[in-house]
Amino acid sequence: MHAIQKLIREVNATHKGLGPMIGLNVLCAKAKKCVLNIAPAGCGKSVTTDTTVGMLRDYAKKFTSLTLAGLTHLKLELQDYHGHIVIDDLGGEKINIWPTLSRYSFLHFCPVCLSQSDWSRVSTITVLANLVHTHFVKKVTQGYVIEISGFEGSAALNIQPVMLSSLVADNDWISVVRDKVLRYYHLFRPVKPKPLQKTPTINFDIPLHEVEPPAKKGKLWYQLVAITLTQWSYGRIMEHVPPMLQACAALDSRHHILADDYYMLIKLLRPMQLERYIVQSFGLETSRVFDDNLYCMLVEIATHGNPSIETICEDYKVAPVTVDRVAQTIPDWVWTKKNSPKRIMPTEMCQNILKLCGVNQKW
Repeated sequence: MHAIQKLIREVNATHKGLGPMIGLNVLCAKAKKCVLNIAPAGCGKSVTTDTTVGMLRDYAKKFTSLTLAGLTHLKLELQDYHGHIVIDDLGGEKINIWPTLSRYSFLHFCPVCLSQSDWSRVSTITVLANLVHTHFVKKVTQGYVIEISGFEGSAALNIQPVMLSSLVADNDWISVVRDKVLRYYHLFRPVKPKPLQKTPTINFDIPLHEVEPPAKKGKLWYQLVAITLTQWSYGRIMEHVPPMLQACAALDSRHHILADDYYMLIKLLRPMQLERYIVQSFGLETSRVFDDNLYCMLVEIATHGNPSIETICEDYKVAPVTVDRVAQTIPDWVWTKKNSPKRIMPTEMCQNILKLCGVNQKW
């Protein structure tokens, strides 16, 4: 059994459906990549990054929140850094402008505060994406200068769908972030989570550069290319996928890549394909629109199968009329079964796409 598969099964025993996200985060840490964990509140993002940090121990730094300005205080720590950075909540990216505004002006210009917070999130992701990908960043703003070089680490950032909407709409998402960050769309809400009995372990000792690179040919290779093309350009795929295959082999205590590594990476990356359906664009290089309601509804279907209206209301703290209204806006995906209790039912297209994205695949 592959070491990553063993890890996933161990996690799924207590947190059903959470194992693949933890497996992918561990893989990205080994492959020196930047991953954005996307899921509604209560779906296990913090457990994922906490478990990853526990497995990496001294090779990881966790921050509850981190702003662009905050990075200026970490310049020395991140210089020539080879570990893993975790930001637990990008929703905490706030800019406190209260001291500079009177009470009247703060109430009048509250949208400015909101736009500044959105700018802070985008800037933080942009800097970290560039830092992980190019190993160097120098950013000059009106208030400070950030210059970090020799960075050879990785990063994981947690974000809720409601925050992702503003990030996807920003032009920096297309010009900087899109090709440098892996977006993992987590589709499961732990129904009966139990505390992890112990922190899982995996072998991190084999350096990545000691693993033979893949041949970049064959059916399994092109299957990986087809999956990752939903998020990255072909040129970036040539940069991202080989280290991830090498990381699969290294975590399985090998210096050469086998077919098992291809199969494992294919299964781990299948949720990437969801982005093709939940992010819309109305131009070739214009900003995107993230369908928050559709994604949250898919999480409920993937978790519960045919969720009742009451279940969705409890998960998102909304009224039944809100669930009905959202369901009516996505008739290609769901329909409402009027029996008691009323349930949200997936269409055939919805079931096929969830299957394509790895829902209910066996580990």
